[in-house]
Amino acid sequence: MKTHFRFRTAHLSLLLTVCTLLLLSLITRSDVGKGKLVYKTGSKSFDMNIKSAYFIVGPDGFDSGKKIRRLIFTTKALDDKIKSCGAMNCVDQYIEGMQVDLDAAPRLLYWVSLNNQLVQYSGTAQNEFLTLTTDTPDRLAGTLKLDQSASGGPVVDVTFDAKLVKTFAKAR
Repeated sequence: MKTHFRFRTAHLSLLLTVCTLLLLSLITRSDVGKGKLVYKTGSKSFDMNIKSAYFIVGPDGFDSGKKIRRLIFTTKALDDKIKSCGAMNCVDQYIEGMQVDLDAAPRLLYWVSLNNQLVQYSGTAQNEFLTLTTDTPDRLAGTLKLDQSASGGPVVDVTFDAKLVKTFAKAR
């Protein structure tokens, strides 16, 4: 016994539209981060595949009148957690990876947090290590390449495209 499926033109058109929208959403995904973060401390070594990048804005923790832009590079999706936070520092607890402040100082300020925050490292890097191909109020895209292993820091090579997820009114 053979079963024949007959799609009406409307059904076929709807199916094609849904498939096209799904494909476009995957292609234009805006929290894309791809690359590596390697950090060695003592006898332990962390080699992480960065899968997501996020862009947030909020007041500086030391000068509430100053707005800073922050990029977050992680191994997992944080959209809902970022959106649920009431203050900018709330996001810190969820980061397994690295965050970079772009406007807080003359150099890039960064913080690496690994192993459920049991391993942390913070430092500064030259602005030239960050190359932005898109720099608008609602989107940052580009690459971050730095090697600070000689001073005990991380090696990072990440390409990203991040839409603004949230603008915070409070730092803490």
